[in-house]
Amino acid sequence: HPTGGETQEEILRVDLLENQLMDLRMNFARLCYNPDFEKLKPAYLEQLPGKLRELSRFLGSRPWFAGEKVGGGCWGFWGVPVAADPPVSSQLTFVDFLAYDVLDVQRMFVPECPELQGNLRQFLQRF
Repeated sequence: HPTGGETQEEILRVDLLENQLMDLRMNFARLCYNPDFEKLKPAYLEQLPGKLRELSRFLGSRPWFAGEKVGGGCWGFWGVPVAADPPVSSQLTFVDFLAYDVLDVQRMFVPECPELQGNLRQFLQRF
């Protein structure tokens, strides 16, 4: 089974999301391993809600990130062109596993974060 997306749009979504998630993961790792963790933590917590809102918007109403309905307008999230009548796919891709890991760590770090509710919470529960 291909895990990197089957259509061009799925492949674009997977590629974009992989890089966004790795940035979030690396920023968190740099924070955790920094000797000035307590001093740097407030700045990290300040930017986290915006990053999570971006991920929430990117997920939208799809069950998975490369998801069931890729598209829905002339321009998608992060400026990726999408088709008006996109193909349907309910298949998991590797970025769904990466997203679960990154979001689960953030959920443990900031359990009261409201941005981890709604569709991101539903995404986590699907696993």
